[in-house]
Amino acid sequence: MTDDPFTHIPESGLRPFAIAAGQLLFRRDDPPRELFRVDAGRVALQRVTEDGQRVTIAQAGPGETLAEASLFADNYHCDAIALTDVGGVAVDKAVMRRHLRSDADFAEALVRRLALHLRNERQRAEIMSIRSARERTFAALACFGQSGTITAFAASIGLTQEACSRALAGLVSEGRVVRLGRGRYACRGVTTR
Repeated sequence: MTDDPFTHIPESGLRPFAIAAGQLLFRRDDPPRELFRVDAGRVALQRVTEDGQRVTIAQAGPGETLAEASLFADNYHCDAIALTDVGGVAVDKAVMRRHLRSDADFAEALVRRLALHLRNERQRAEIMSIRSARERTFAALACFGQSGTITAFAASIGLTQEACSRALAGLVSEGRVVRLGRGRYACRGVTTR
């Protein structure tokens, strides 16, 4: 059995989508009509704080899904903004709910995916509690690897690009992290994620 619940949905129920970097996939408070799987690119789920700051609460890259929290909600709870050009497939919310009731393999694949996502988000919350930018960066790199740019990686762990870059430089000089190429880093002994 595959862990991608979208493979259980007939192609007629899938709608390809593509958006350019900087465009919104959906907006907070819009009624949720679809859930999404990203096949290429990265999407940030963001909220705006009361003082007007945009905060990234999660990101989705190739093979990942988003808007699952809206499956039983009346509104999307955040904005989904393309960090790069993004392509993937969308599934109508009603189709997803129908498959949950009628297809046990689909339901199991969706629950498995959500459980993995929950574990990863708990791990990310633990990493976010690390005060030192250097140690937070190392922990995130060790747990998740670096997908995307340094800016996207930094945002995913609550750091500025500058603080993350300084942390990475320090980790490289300590020998704990290796530079794989321009803007690409990994923990020593790990070449890819």
